[in-house]
Amino acid sequence: MARMTLYCVTALLAAAITWASVSSIDEVVIAPGKLVTTQPTIVVQPLETSIIRTIEVKAGEVVHAGQTLATLDATFSQADVDQQQAKFSALDAQVKRIEAELAGDDYTKMAGDTPDQILQAQLFGQRRAFYAAQLQNFEQQIAGQSASLAASKNQEAVLTQRRDGLSQIEAARERLYNTQSGSLITLLGSRDARLDVESDLTAVRGRADEAAHSYAKLRADRQAFIEDFRRAAMEQLVELRGQRDMADEELKKMELRRNMVSLTAPADAVVLDLAQRSIGSVVREAEPVVTLVPINVPLEAEVSINTRDIGRVAVGKEARIKLDAYPFQKYGTATGEVRTISQDTFLTGQQEQTATPGQPAAPFFKARILLADTRLNAADVPVRLLPGMTVSTEIKVGNRTVISYFLYPLLRGLDSAIREP
Repeated sequence: MARMTLYCVTALLAAAITWASVSSIDEVVIAPGKLVTTQPTIVVQPLETSIIRTIEVKAGEVVHAGQTLATLDATFSQADVDQQQAKFSALDAQVKRIEAELAGDDYTKMAGDTPDQILQAQLFGQRRAFYAAQLQNFEQQIAGQSASLAASKNQEAVLTQRRDGLSQIEAARERLYNTQSGSLITLLGSRDARLDVESDLTAVRGRADEAAHSYAKLRADRQAFIEDFRRAAMEQLVELRGQRDMADEELKKMELRRNMVSLTAPADAVVLDLAQRSIGSVVREAEPVVTLVPINVPLEAEVSINTRDIGRVAVGKEARIKLDAYPFQKYGTATGEVRTISQDTFLTGQQEQTATPGQPAAPFFKARILLADTRLNAADVPVRLLPGMTVSTEIKVGNRTVISYFLYPLLRGLDSAIREP
């Protein structure tokens, strides 16, 4: 009986050793971590130093895109906008007034006009009246010179006829004098009359030439006035358009600053943190006021891998993720694979502060696990994965036989024992 028992025990041990030698199980690396979003956290900051007027949210609250998170004091930004708006309105009114002048259109006061528009309408009327008066003055002078020129031409024609007639009379009396039929006094009288008429004709022609020159000069001056008036207006228009465009761009920037006093959520998110500021306190430029974690975006597991295990972990390795909030015995596990591994080690801030001399904190590598399947076995309970949930990740790094779990510690101990003195 004893021999039979020995045989049974020996056979059982042989069967166990054989099973342990041929059976293999997954070799995994345990890596703790937490769920993170594939997009970075959203930090909502003020554009410039201001005073907090309201805080509309609390930590942990779900907010939607466009929802107001906090409001800042708008006194200074609104004053800048009003001042720039007045500057833009004044420049725009000047531009439109000059455009109306150049196009020959009317620019009149209308109900609801701003003070700048009313002032420009008055200036438009004054300039139009001045322009019309100047043209009328030129027209009157041109008309006067034209009449003077016409009168001189008429006088010239009359005097030319008189000169011709007197020349004939003088020639006839000279013939009579040569035949001794007429007296010398009569001849000299005719000659003197002809010379007087020729003198008057020369004077009239001079006045006609002067009137013609004055007429041409007045027409040239009139055209020069029109061109100078339009050129000055066009030069001013070009300058004012540039100033108006610059004022418009400045106004847009100031309106953006004014709108930024209302801090809004850029996307659907969860409020992660709020600045330690109360209503009425001053917040500096670019100081974080609200920190948001985006929702409805893909999640990953960020895990810490011990330095002694990093040699067996590689990108693409399969992983099984257990969520601490949902026990895997009831809800199951999520699956994924290693997406990235850091190229250097890290220390947490707490580890660095608590590390003692001669006993440095344990460094670790960071890895990102891409979640492939997050469907958990919880048909009757809604499961919601949120950033920040802690996880325990099992990264499959290979297979080992069962017997190796017993032999490796033994071999390690023998190796150390043999080398000891």
